[in-house]
Amino acid sequence: MKRIVAANLANSAFADVIIDRFPDFSGAICNGADLTCNGNAALVTTSDGRVLRLTPALFNQSGSAFSTSQIALGAGDTFSTFFQFRFTQPGGIDPADGITFTLQTVSNTAGGAGGGMGYAGLTPSVAIEFDTFNNGGNDGNSSNHIAIDIDGHIIDGTSQSDQDLLNVFGNQFCDFGSGATNYTRFGCMSNGDLWSVWIDYNGSTLGVAIADGGPSGTLTRPATNIINNFPIDIGSILGQNSAFVGFTAGTGAGTENHDLRDWIFDNTFAPITPPGASVPEPSTWALLCAGLACIGLMRKRGRTPIRIATP
Repeated sequence: MKRIVAANLANSAFADVIIDRFPDFSGAICNGADLTCNGNAALVTTSDGRVLRLTPALFNQSGSAFSTSQIALGAGDTFSTFFQFRFTQPGGIDPADGITFTLQTVSNTAGGAGGGMGYAGLTPSVAIEFDTFNNGGNDGNSSNHIAIDIDGHIIDGTSQSDQDLLNVFGNQFCDFGSGATNYTRFGCMSNGDLWSVWIDYNGSTLGVAIADGGPSGTLTRPATNIINNFPIDIGSILGQNSAFVGFTAGTGAGTENHDLRDWIFDNTFAPITPPGASVPEPSTWALLCAGLACIGLMRKRGRTPIRIATP
């Protein structure tokens, strides 16, 4: 088990830092030097071991967990991250509501519950949402989508909310319909499987890849991104070169456990091959790098992660 090492990096002199939360959260302490939990977020033990539960499967919950200190990002606010999540015990009117991966400069705070997914109102910020509830037209009429949100705007119909919204694996409806089993299908984020996510930002465009790994999960990155080359200036949005980095979640009249099994964050653009994963073939790297600034990426393949301890 590896210790979480995430604190006090805002003024780090290191140009290439990996904050390693892999393979689990067994060494984590909420509200410690490394990780700050807010609202209903807590560390719990499940069949996956020690996990970060952003919200339990109860009504009207809101939770978040961020690095305790702001983390210095790469030039142009570049970063890469990998994490795995599992959503379980859906209840209420439908599985709900999902999680976000968020960079924000405000503080270690949680936003609104329900459709706010613990993110609503956090500004300045950038988030990638993994949404499991259909909130109507402003939400793409979808209960299984990924989108990009800016400055705490989510499902509010503004230009900063639900940008580049895409249904995961083409599944738009993953609710309790059709005999209350829609959500159990492969490719529905609320199906109880262990999902893997890769997010990479090169200073001008954002890419997101996601995989339904079945009950046991997968560390193999898909050959193509679900969000690819999305143009965004994160540096201008945040207004600085550091951020609190972490996750938010919420429930409302629908519920589910929102659990994170592991997390790796790299403060440079360096798409992550998690420990234990096979290294992609050159043809796969070529697909991942299409349209992205991948200079130096091949040099970083298979490198040993740099562990930075809390001073």
